[in-house]
Order: sequence, then C-alpha cells, then structure tokens
Amino acid sequence: MSEAADPTPHDGGLLPDSQGAPTPGHGYLAAEDYLDQLVAELDRVQAVHGRLVLAAGALQQPAWALNIWIAPEVIAIASIADAARALRARQRNWVAYAAAHHRRTRLIQDRLPHVSAKPLAFPAPAPAAPLGSWMLLARDTLLAAPRCTSPFPHGEARFVEDRAAPPSRAYLKLWEVFTRLGVRPAPGARCLDLGASPGGWTWVLAGLGCRVIAVDRAPLDPRVAALPGVEARQASAFALTPAAVGPID
Repeated sequence: MSEAADPTPHDGGLLPDSQGAPTPGHGYLAAEDYLDQLVAELDRVQAVHGRLVLAAGALQQPAWALNIWIAPEVIAIASIADAARALRARQRNWVAYAAAHHRRTRLIQDRLPHVSAKPLAFPAPAPAAPLGSWMLLARDTLLAAPRCTSPFPHGEARFVEDRAAPPSRAYLKLWEVFTRLGVRPAPGARCLDLGASPGGWTWVLAGLGCRVIAVDRAPLDPRVAALPGVEARQASAFALTPAAVGPID
C-alpha cells in the first residue's frame, strides 16, 4: 500500500483538515478480508476503525464497500443512557458496529429499539425502513450516520436458504442482486446463463418462471436440466454467436 493511501488508525473521529477544522466526509464499510482493497480504492482517506474507512469530501462509490455511512456525525456523550437518547433523537432504527468498546456498545444498543435482522424469504423485497449505523470512537464519543446506502445491517443481505434443491450456494448471489436492485426477470422472460454449470443461477431463473438457455462445457445438475423452461447446451460459451441464440430478454 502506498504511503499516500495508508491511513493512520485514529480514535477521535474525523481527522482535521489542514486548517485544523473537522473535515466532513463519509464512512465506507469493507467486506471481511477486503479492507486493503477498499482503502486503495478511496480518495482522501482520513482514518480506519476496524473495517470502517472514513474519507473526506464528496460521496464516493467504491466497489469494495458493503455499506456507506452518509455524512456521519461525531457526538459527545456523557453516559450509556445519554448515547441512546442522542441516537433516538436522530432516528429510530440503528445497528451498531463495534470496532472497539464492545461491552459498552452492546449496552447502548440494548437501549435502542430492536431492529429485526431475520433472513429474507426470497423473493420478498428488501427492508424499506431507513437504517442508521453507529459506533463508539471512544467511551464518550459516538460516530453516527442516520442514513446509509444499504437497508441491511452492515450491508450484509441474508436469506432463508434452500439447502435441498439448488446444486450449489451460488444461487444466493443472484437472489442478492435481484433483491438489492429491486428488479428481476418477469415470468416468461428468455434468459441466457453463460458458464451455467452446475446450475445455481439457472435454478433461480427457472424458479421465477423464466425460459433459460444454460450454456457450459460441463453438464448441468440433472435436477436443474429437467426443470420446465430450461434448455441445457453442453458447449463453449465463448464459441456462442448471437445468431445461435436469438433474441433474449
């Protein structure tokens, strides 16, 4: 990591700018094991708290952020009860991120309204209620963002899994894409799955009532190949031509 991109861990909130004034910015939460990639992607990194990277300036859209804390506020608190009051005054739904001060964080979160984090049953929509994120920078200092980009705690979408029908867990990726974007193919849509084996994504599309052309040198799981609307082609996706497929939705 270059010297310019190497942030200094800081326990006092946002770092000052060159004039000594607090610099507004946003917080970017990395996925597990991808903190270095996120830091390298961001401009004007100020501080790192666990997996949360604070960066000054306008909102950025890094690929490696699971969730973005919009314009987090540094709040001085006098006690656990004072912290809970300060958060409730700003909005109702909060999820804690504990990079440090774990016990104190839990005691504060216990005083806030319960946020249901039950796994979604696909194709249920993503939660609609605003979800804020907060953490303790120090025992007497909160960092809180009433608005975040993800409606899921820490940006992690969880689903009620089907452990019997799909041939692999790759289907969860497609469930997450459709849920986060709020769109999915309509019944009867003609879809093309390239590199389809063993068939997790084809299984999702067939379950939505789509007609699927599934292409892979390796065979599909027989249970997926037998689903209504599935056409399995055991061939190279790289050799496929538009003329050989026809129109798709």
